[in-house]
Amino acid sequence: MKQAAPPVWIERLLEMLLPEKDRATVAGDLYEEFRDNKAPQLGRVRANAWYLRQVASFAPRRVASLFNRPIVLAWLCVFTAMCGGWLGAMDVLLHHPAAQIGIAGCIVSQALVTLAALRFREWPLLRYVSLLGCIALFWLVVKVVLGLVHGNEFEGYIVIIAAALLVQAILTLTTTPHTPSPPSPDL
Repeated sequence: MKQAAPPVWIERLLEMLLPEKDRATVAGDLYEEFRDNKAPQLGRVRANAWYLRQVASFAPRRVASLFNRPIVLAWLCVFTAMCGGWLGAMDVLLHHPAAQIGIAGCIVSQALVTLAALRFREWPLLRYVSLLGCIALFWLVVKVVLGLVHGNEFEGYIVIIAAALLVQAILTLTTTPHTPSPPSPDL
């Protein structure tokens, strides 16, 4: 009788989701559990579903590790800085109130400070200012969400920018404090 094995595509997905150091042990343990216990107990289809659920459980951690990198935050900051610049330019051209121009300036400033904190890791003050600036980003996101709840008419781009600011704030809080400082030169 042929030994039960999980579908190859699920095994390849597992390899993609696991860090290299864990691939052999975790994949081997799951394979053994599938072959020795789940396939005989549950049958082929249900055992495959069990295996897929086990593999899918590694996805959130892998996705988080991919996005919790300074380069992702840097590109997001470039995007939000451009969005803030565009908002500011439109506010000036359309003669919007100074408060709206200030919001655009806040978006650009936070993006630039965060980029500087990522680039100049040896200056902890930039990190702290960047982390404090997350409060302003959260405030802007809450303002947009409350506006949507209360029926204020927002353009779709405002919601997209608010979503980008939310992700930027979360990544700043999770990435910036952990960005290693460069080694100090030996004198």
